[in-house]
Amino acid sequence: MATPLHLRRAAALPALLGLGLLPSIAAAQQTAPGAAERSPPPAAAPQPAGAPAAPPAAAPQPAGDPAAPPAAAPQPAGDPAGTDPLFAPTPSVRRSGLAVGIAGGLALGSAAGYPNDVQKIGFQRHYTETGVGIGGGGYLWIGGALTDWLTFGGALGGHGLIAADHSVLAGGFMFHTEVFPLFSLGELWREVGLIVDAGTGVAHTTADAGGDADVIDGALPARLGVGVFYEGIRLWKVSMGPWLYADYTWSSSVRQPAFYLGWRSAIYTGP
Repeated sequence: MATPLHLRRAAALPALLGLGLLPSIAAAQQTAPGAAERSPPPAAAPQPAGAPAAPPAAAPQPAGDPAAPPAAAPQPAGDPAGTDPLFAPTPSVRRSGLAVGIAGGLALGSAAGYPNDVQKIGFQRHYTETGVGIGGGGYLWIGGALTDWLTFGGALGGHGLIAADHSVLAGGFMFHTEVFPLFSLGELWREVGLIVDAGTGVAHTTADAGGDADVIDGALPARLGVGVFYEGIRLWKVSMGPWLYADYTWSSSVRQPAFYLGWRSAIYTGP
């Protein structure tokens, strides 16, 4: 017996409804959370033959991660660690090692003062002034050449003068410093030096007619000396040249200046 038409339509209605819901279900699955994770990654584009392989991408670091080390600043290729030239060691080319020298020549000077007696210092009747005298003097020193332009050590020396009817003597120990301030100019300028001496010693003046009695007595006076020299004449390790020098000796009982003109010689063990 034939099925009525309206019964066939009723049986086909659920099938039509199912076909209409399929596109909606597919769209909902694509927009649902985690769909991207479940979907397979897109295939990488093929690389040309012979092209170098691309490096793998670095894993991204979480923002604000304290365990991640700070990025190092890029360093220029082949740039060594810098060294301050002021403190860099430089080899000596002119002076180094032990330094020993001697200087001597003509001396001019005078003396004025009192005997070393508190009952005579400051009293006019005990005051003596010799006037300008002539004689000789010099120094011997030993030390070390710290650099090409600086020498330091100790010196012994002084002078003896004859002034009218007085015999004048002064000398002692001093710290001796020599500086070559024009060394960086090279050539002959590096042979020009300056002297600065400071120390103490003795200063005595006697009257020729009065025997051994001191008419002036310095009693460990202070001594200061300055000078200039040139040592460009060289023989082996010996350096020689002219020498101009002046010193001053003073205390509460003496004033004694002196000027020297002569020759200076020094020996340096290095370089």
